[in-house]
Amino acid sequence: MSLNKTLNRLFDEVRREAKRNPAFADRLEAAIRAHVSAREIDESNLDVETGPPAPSPASVSRPAPTPSERSADAGEGAGGPPHADLNPVAYFTRDGADALQAALSDLPESALAHLVSEHNLDPAGAAAGLPKPDLVAHIVAQAQKRVERDRKLFDY
Repeated sequence: MSLNKTLNRLFDEVRREAKRNPAFADRLEAAIRAHVSAREIDESNLDVETGPPAPSPASVSRPAPTPSERSADAGEGAGGPPHADLNPVAYFTRDGADALQAALSDLPESALAHLVSEHNLDPAGAAAGLPKPDLVAHIVAQAQKRVERDRKLFDY
């Protein structure tokens, strides 16, 4: 299960409990109000989609791995099948269909299957057993559908 799904489930449970249990809601509110951050964060440099700014070049020992390098690093010896740290919908939105297709073509088939599962790109099960080129095309098509759906949803 992805981190986002896990966090969503956790916060859904916290919200439900706070609705049902006023004492819990009061304790939760008190804990949040009492929290003082030990970090000073300059929020003007934060980007919602990319997170905090990149570290300075002096603090980086080597360049960040590409999605295909990350999937190779997380190979069979790391305790599971390789997977990519790639959000197809965000990648499609940022760089377009051709760039997404090129990035996906560099990934192993097991990483593509993981992306389909992780991002729920095949709710009907139609992509099971597809050859790699068809699986790449399926992921690109699903990413495009989601981008179009989101544009309509947030077009107000």
